[in-house]
Amino acid sequence: MAPSYRDQTAVSLVADDTYEADIPEGWDIGTVINGGFALSFAVRAMIDAVDKPDPLSVNAHFERPAMPGPATIRIERGREGRTLSTVGAVITQNGKEIIRAMSTLGDFDKLEGPELILSSQPEMAAREDCIRTLGERGDGSFYPPSFVSKFDIRHDPRYIGFAQGAPAGEPVMGGWLGLLDDEPLDAVALTMFADAFPPTIFNTDLPIGWAPTVELTIHFRQRPVSPALVTTYGSKYIFGGMFSGDAELWDPERGLIVEARQIALLPKMNS
Repeated sequence: MAPSYRDQTAVSLVADDTYEADIPEGWDIGTVINGGFALSFAVRAMIDAVDKPDPLSVNAHFERPAMPGPATIRIERGREGRTLSTVGAVITQNGKEIIRAMSTLGDFDKLEGPELILSSQPEMAAREDCIRTLGERGDGSFYPPSFVSKFDIRHDPRYIGFAQGAPAGEPVMGGWLGLLDDEPLDAVALTMFADAFPPTIFNTDLPIGWAPTVELTIHFRQRPVSPALVTTYGSKYIFGGMFSGDAELWDPERGLIVEARQIALLPKMNS
């Protein structure tokens, strides 16, 4: 059995407000670690550092690519109140900053109020009818990268055309996300899920390649109970060498779990 996601994203407190981690191999896109997976270590440390169990929002800026190997997470404390606490985390490798993140944390069990929900879970093919990608390739192609074999990502057949040489024609991805062996989901796994689907531009006629995330914001709305989440990821604005992407993660048993937006660089065109 593969190591659990919790074990793979473990952090250890080694001094006041200082954690260490070992980023494992295999979570790479090309030669660098997936940004959402790297951010997971900061989220794990921030949850451990305060007395609130649930991140409500996480905002991260990606300064350099993360690589497999040792990493240090330094906590930067903000206000710690009765309802909400604010904390930051900086991940470094080899003495250089990799990711700078900030989070507001609370406790979903203690948050309540009136509801007005004007959207619903998007239509998606059943999980068993979606196409799972395993990160196994030997033909030199860019997709799928090896990191997708580390969790359960399944593409709705409507959106997998890019991997078959026939892009869908619009910047949209969708399907289901879960962990291996249906490991229960937590906020740290959701952090990775927010950056797990391929760039939306892959389903257009734009170049396919590494599209590094510049900034990612994640809003956590409630804890999931299902082992897999319906996920949509789409773009409206692609210009100026960058594109933005909006993701939603839905639990079929509970409703909306995560809203996320990121901005990323467009792959470089071959000259």
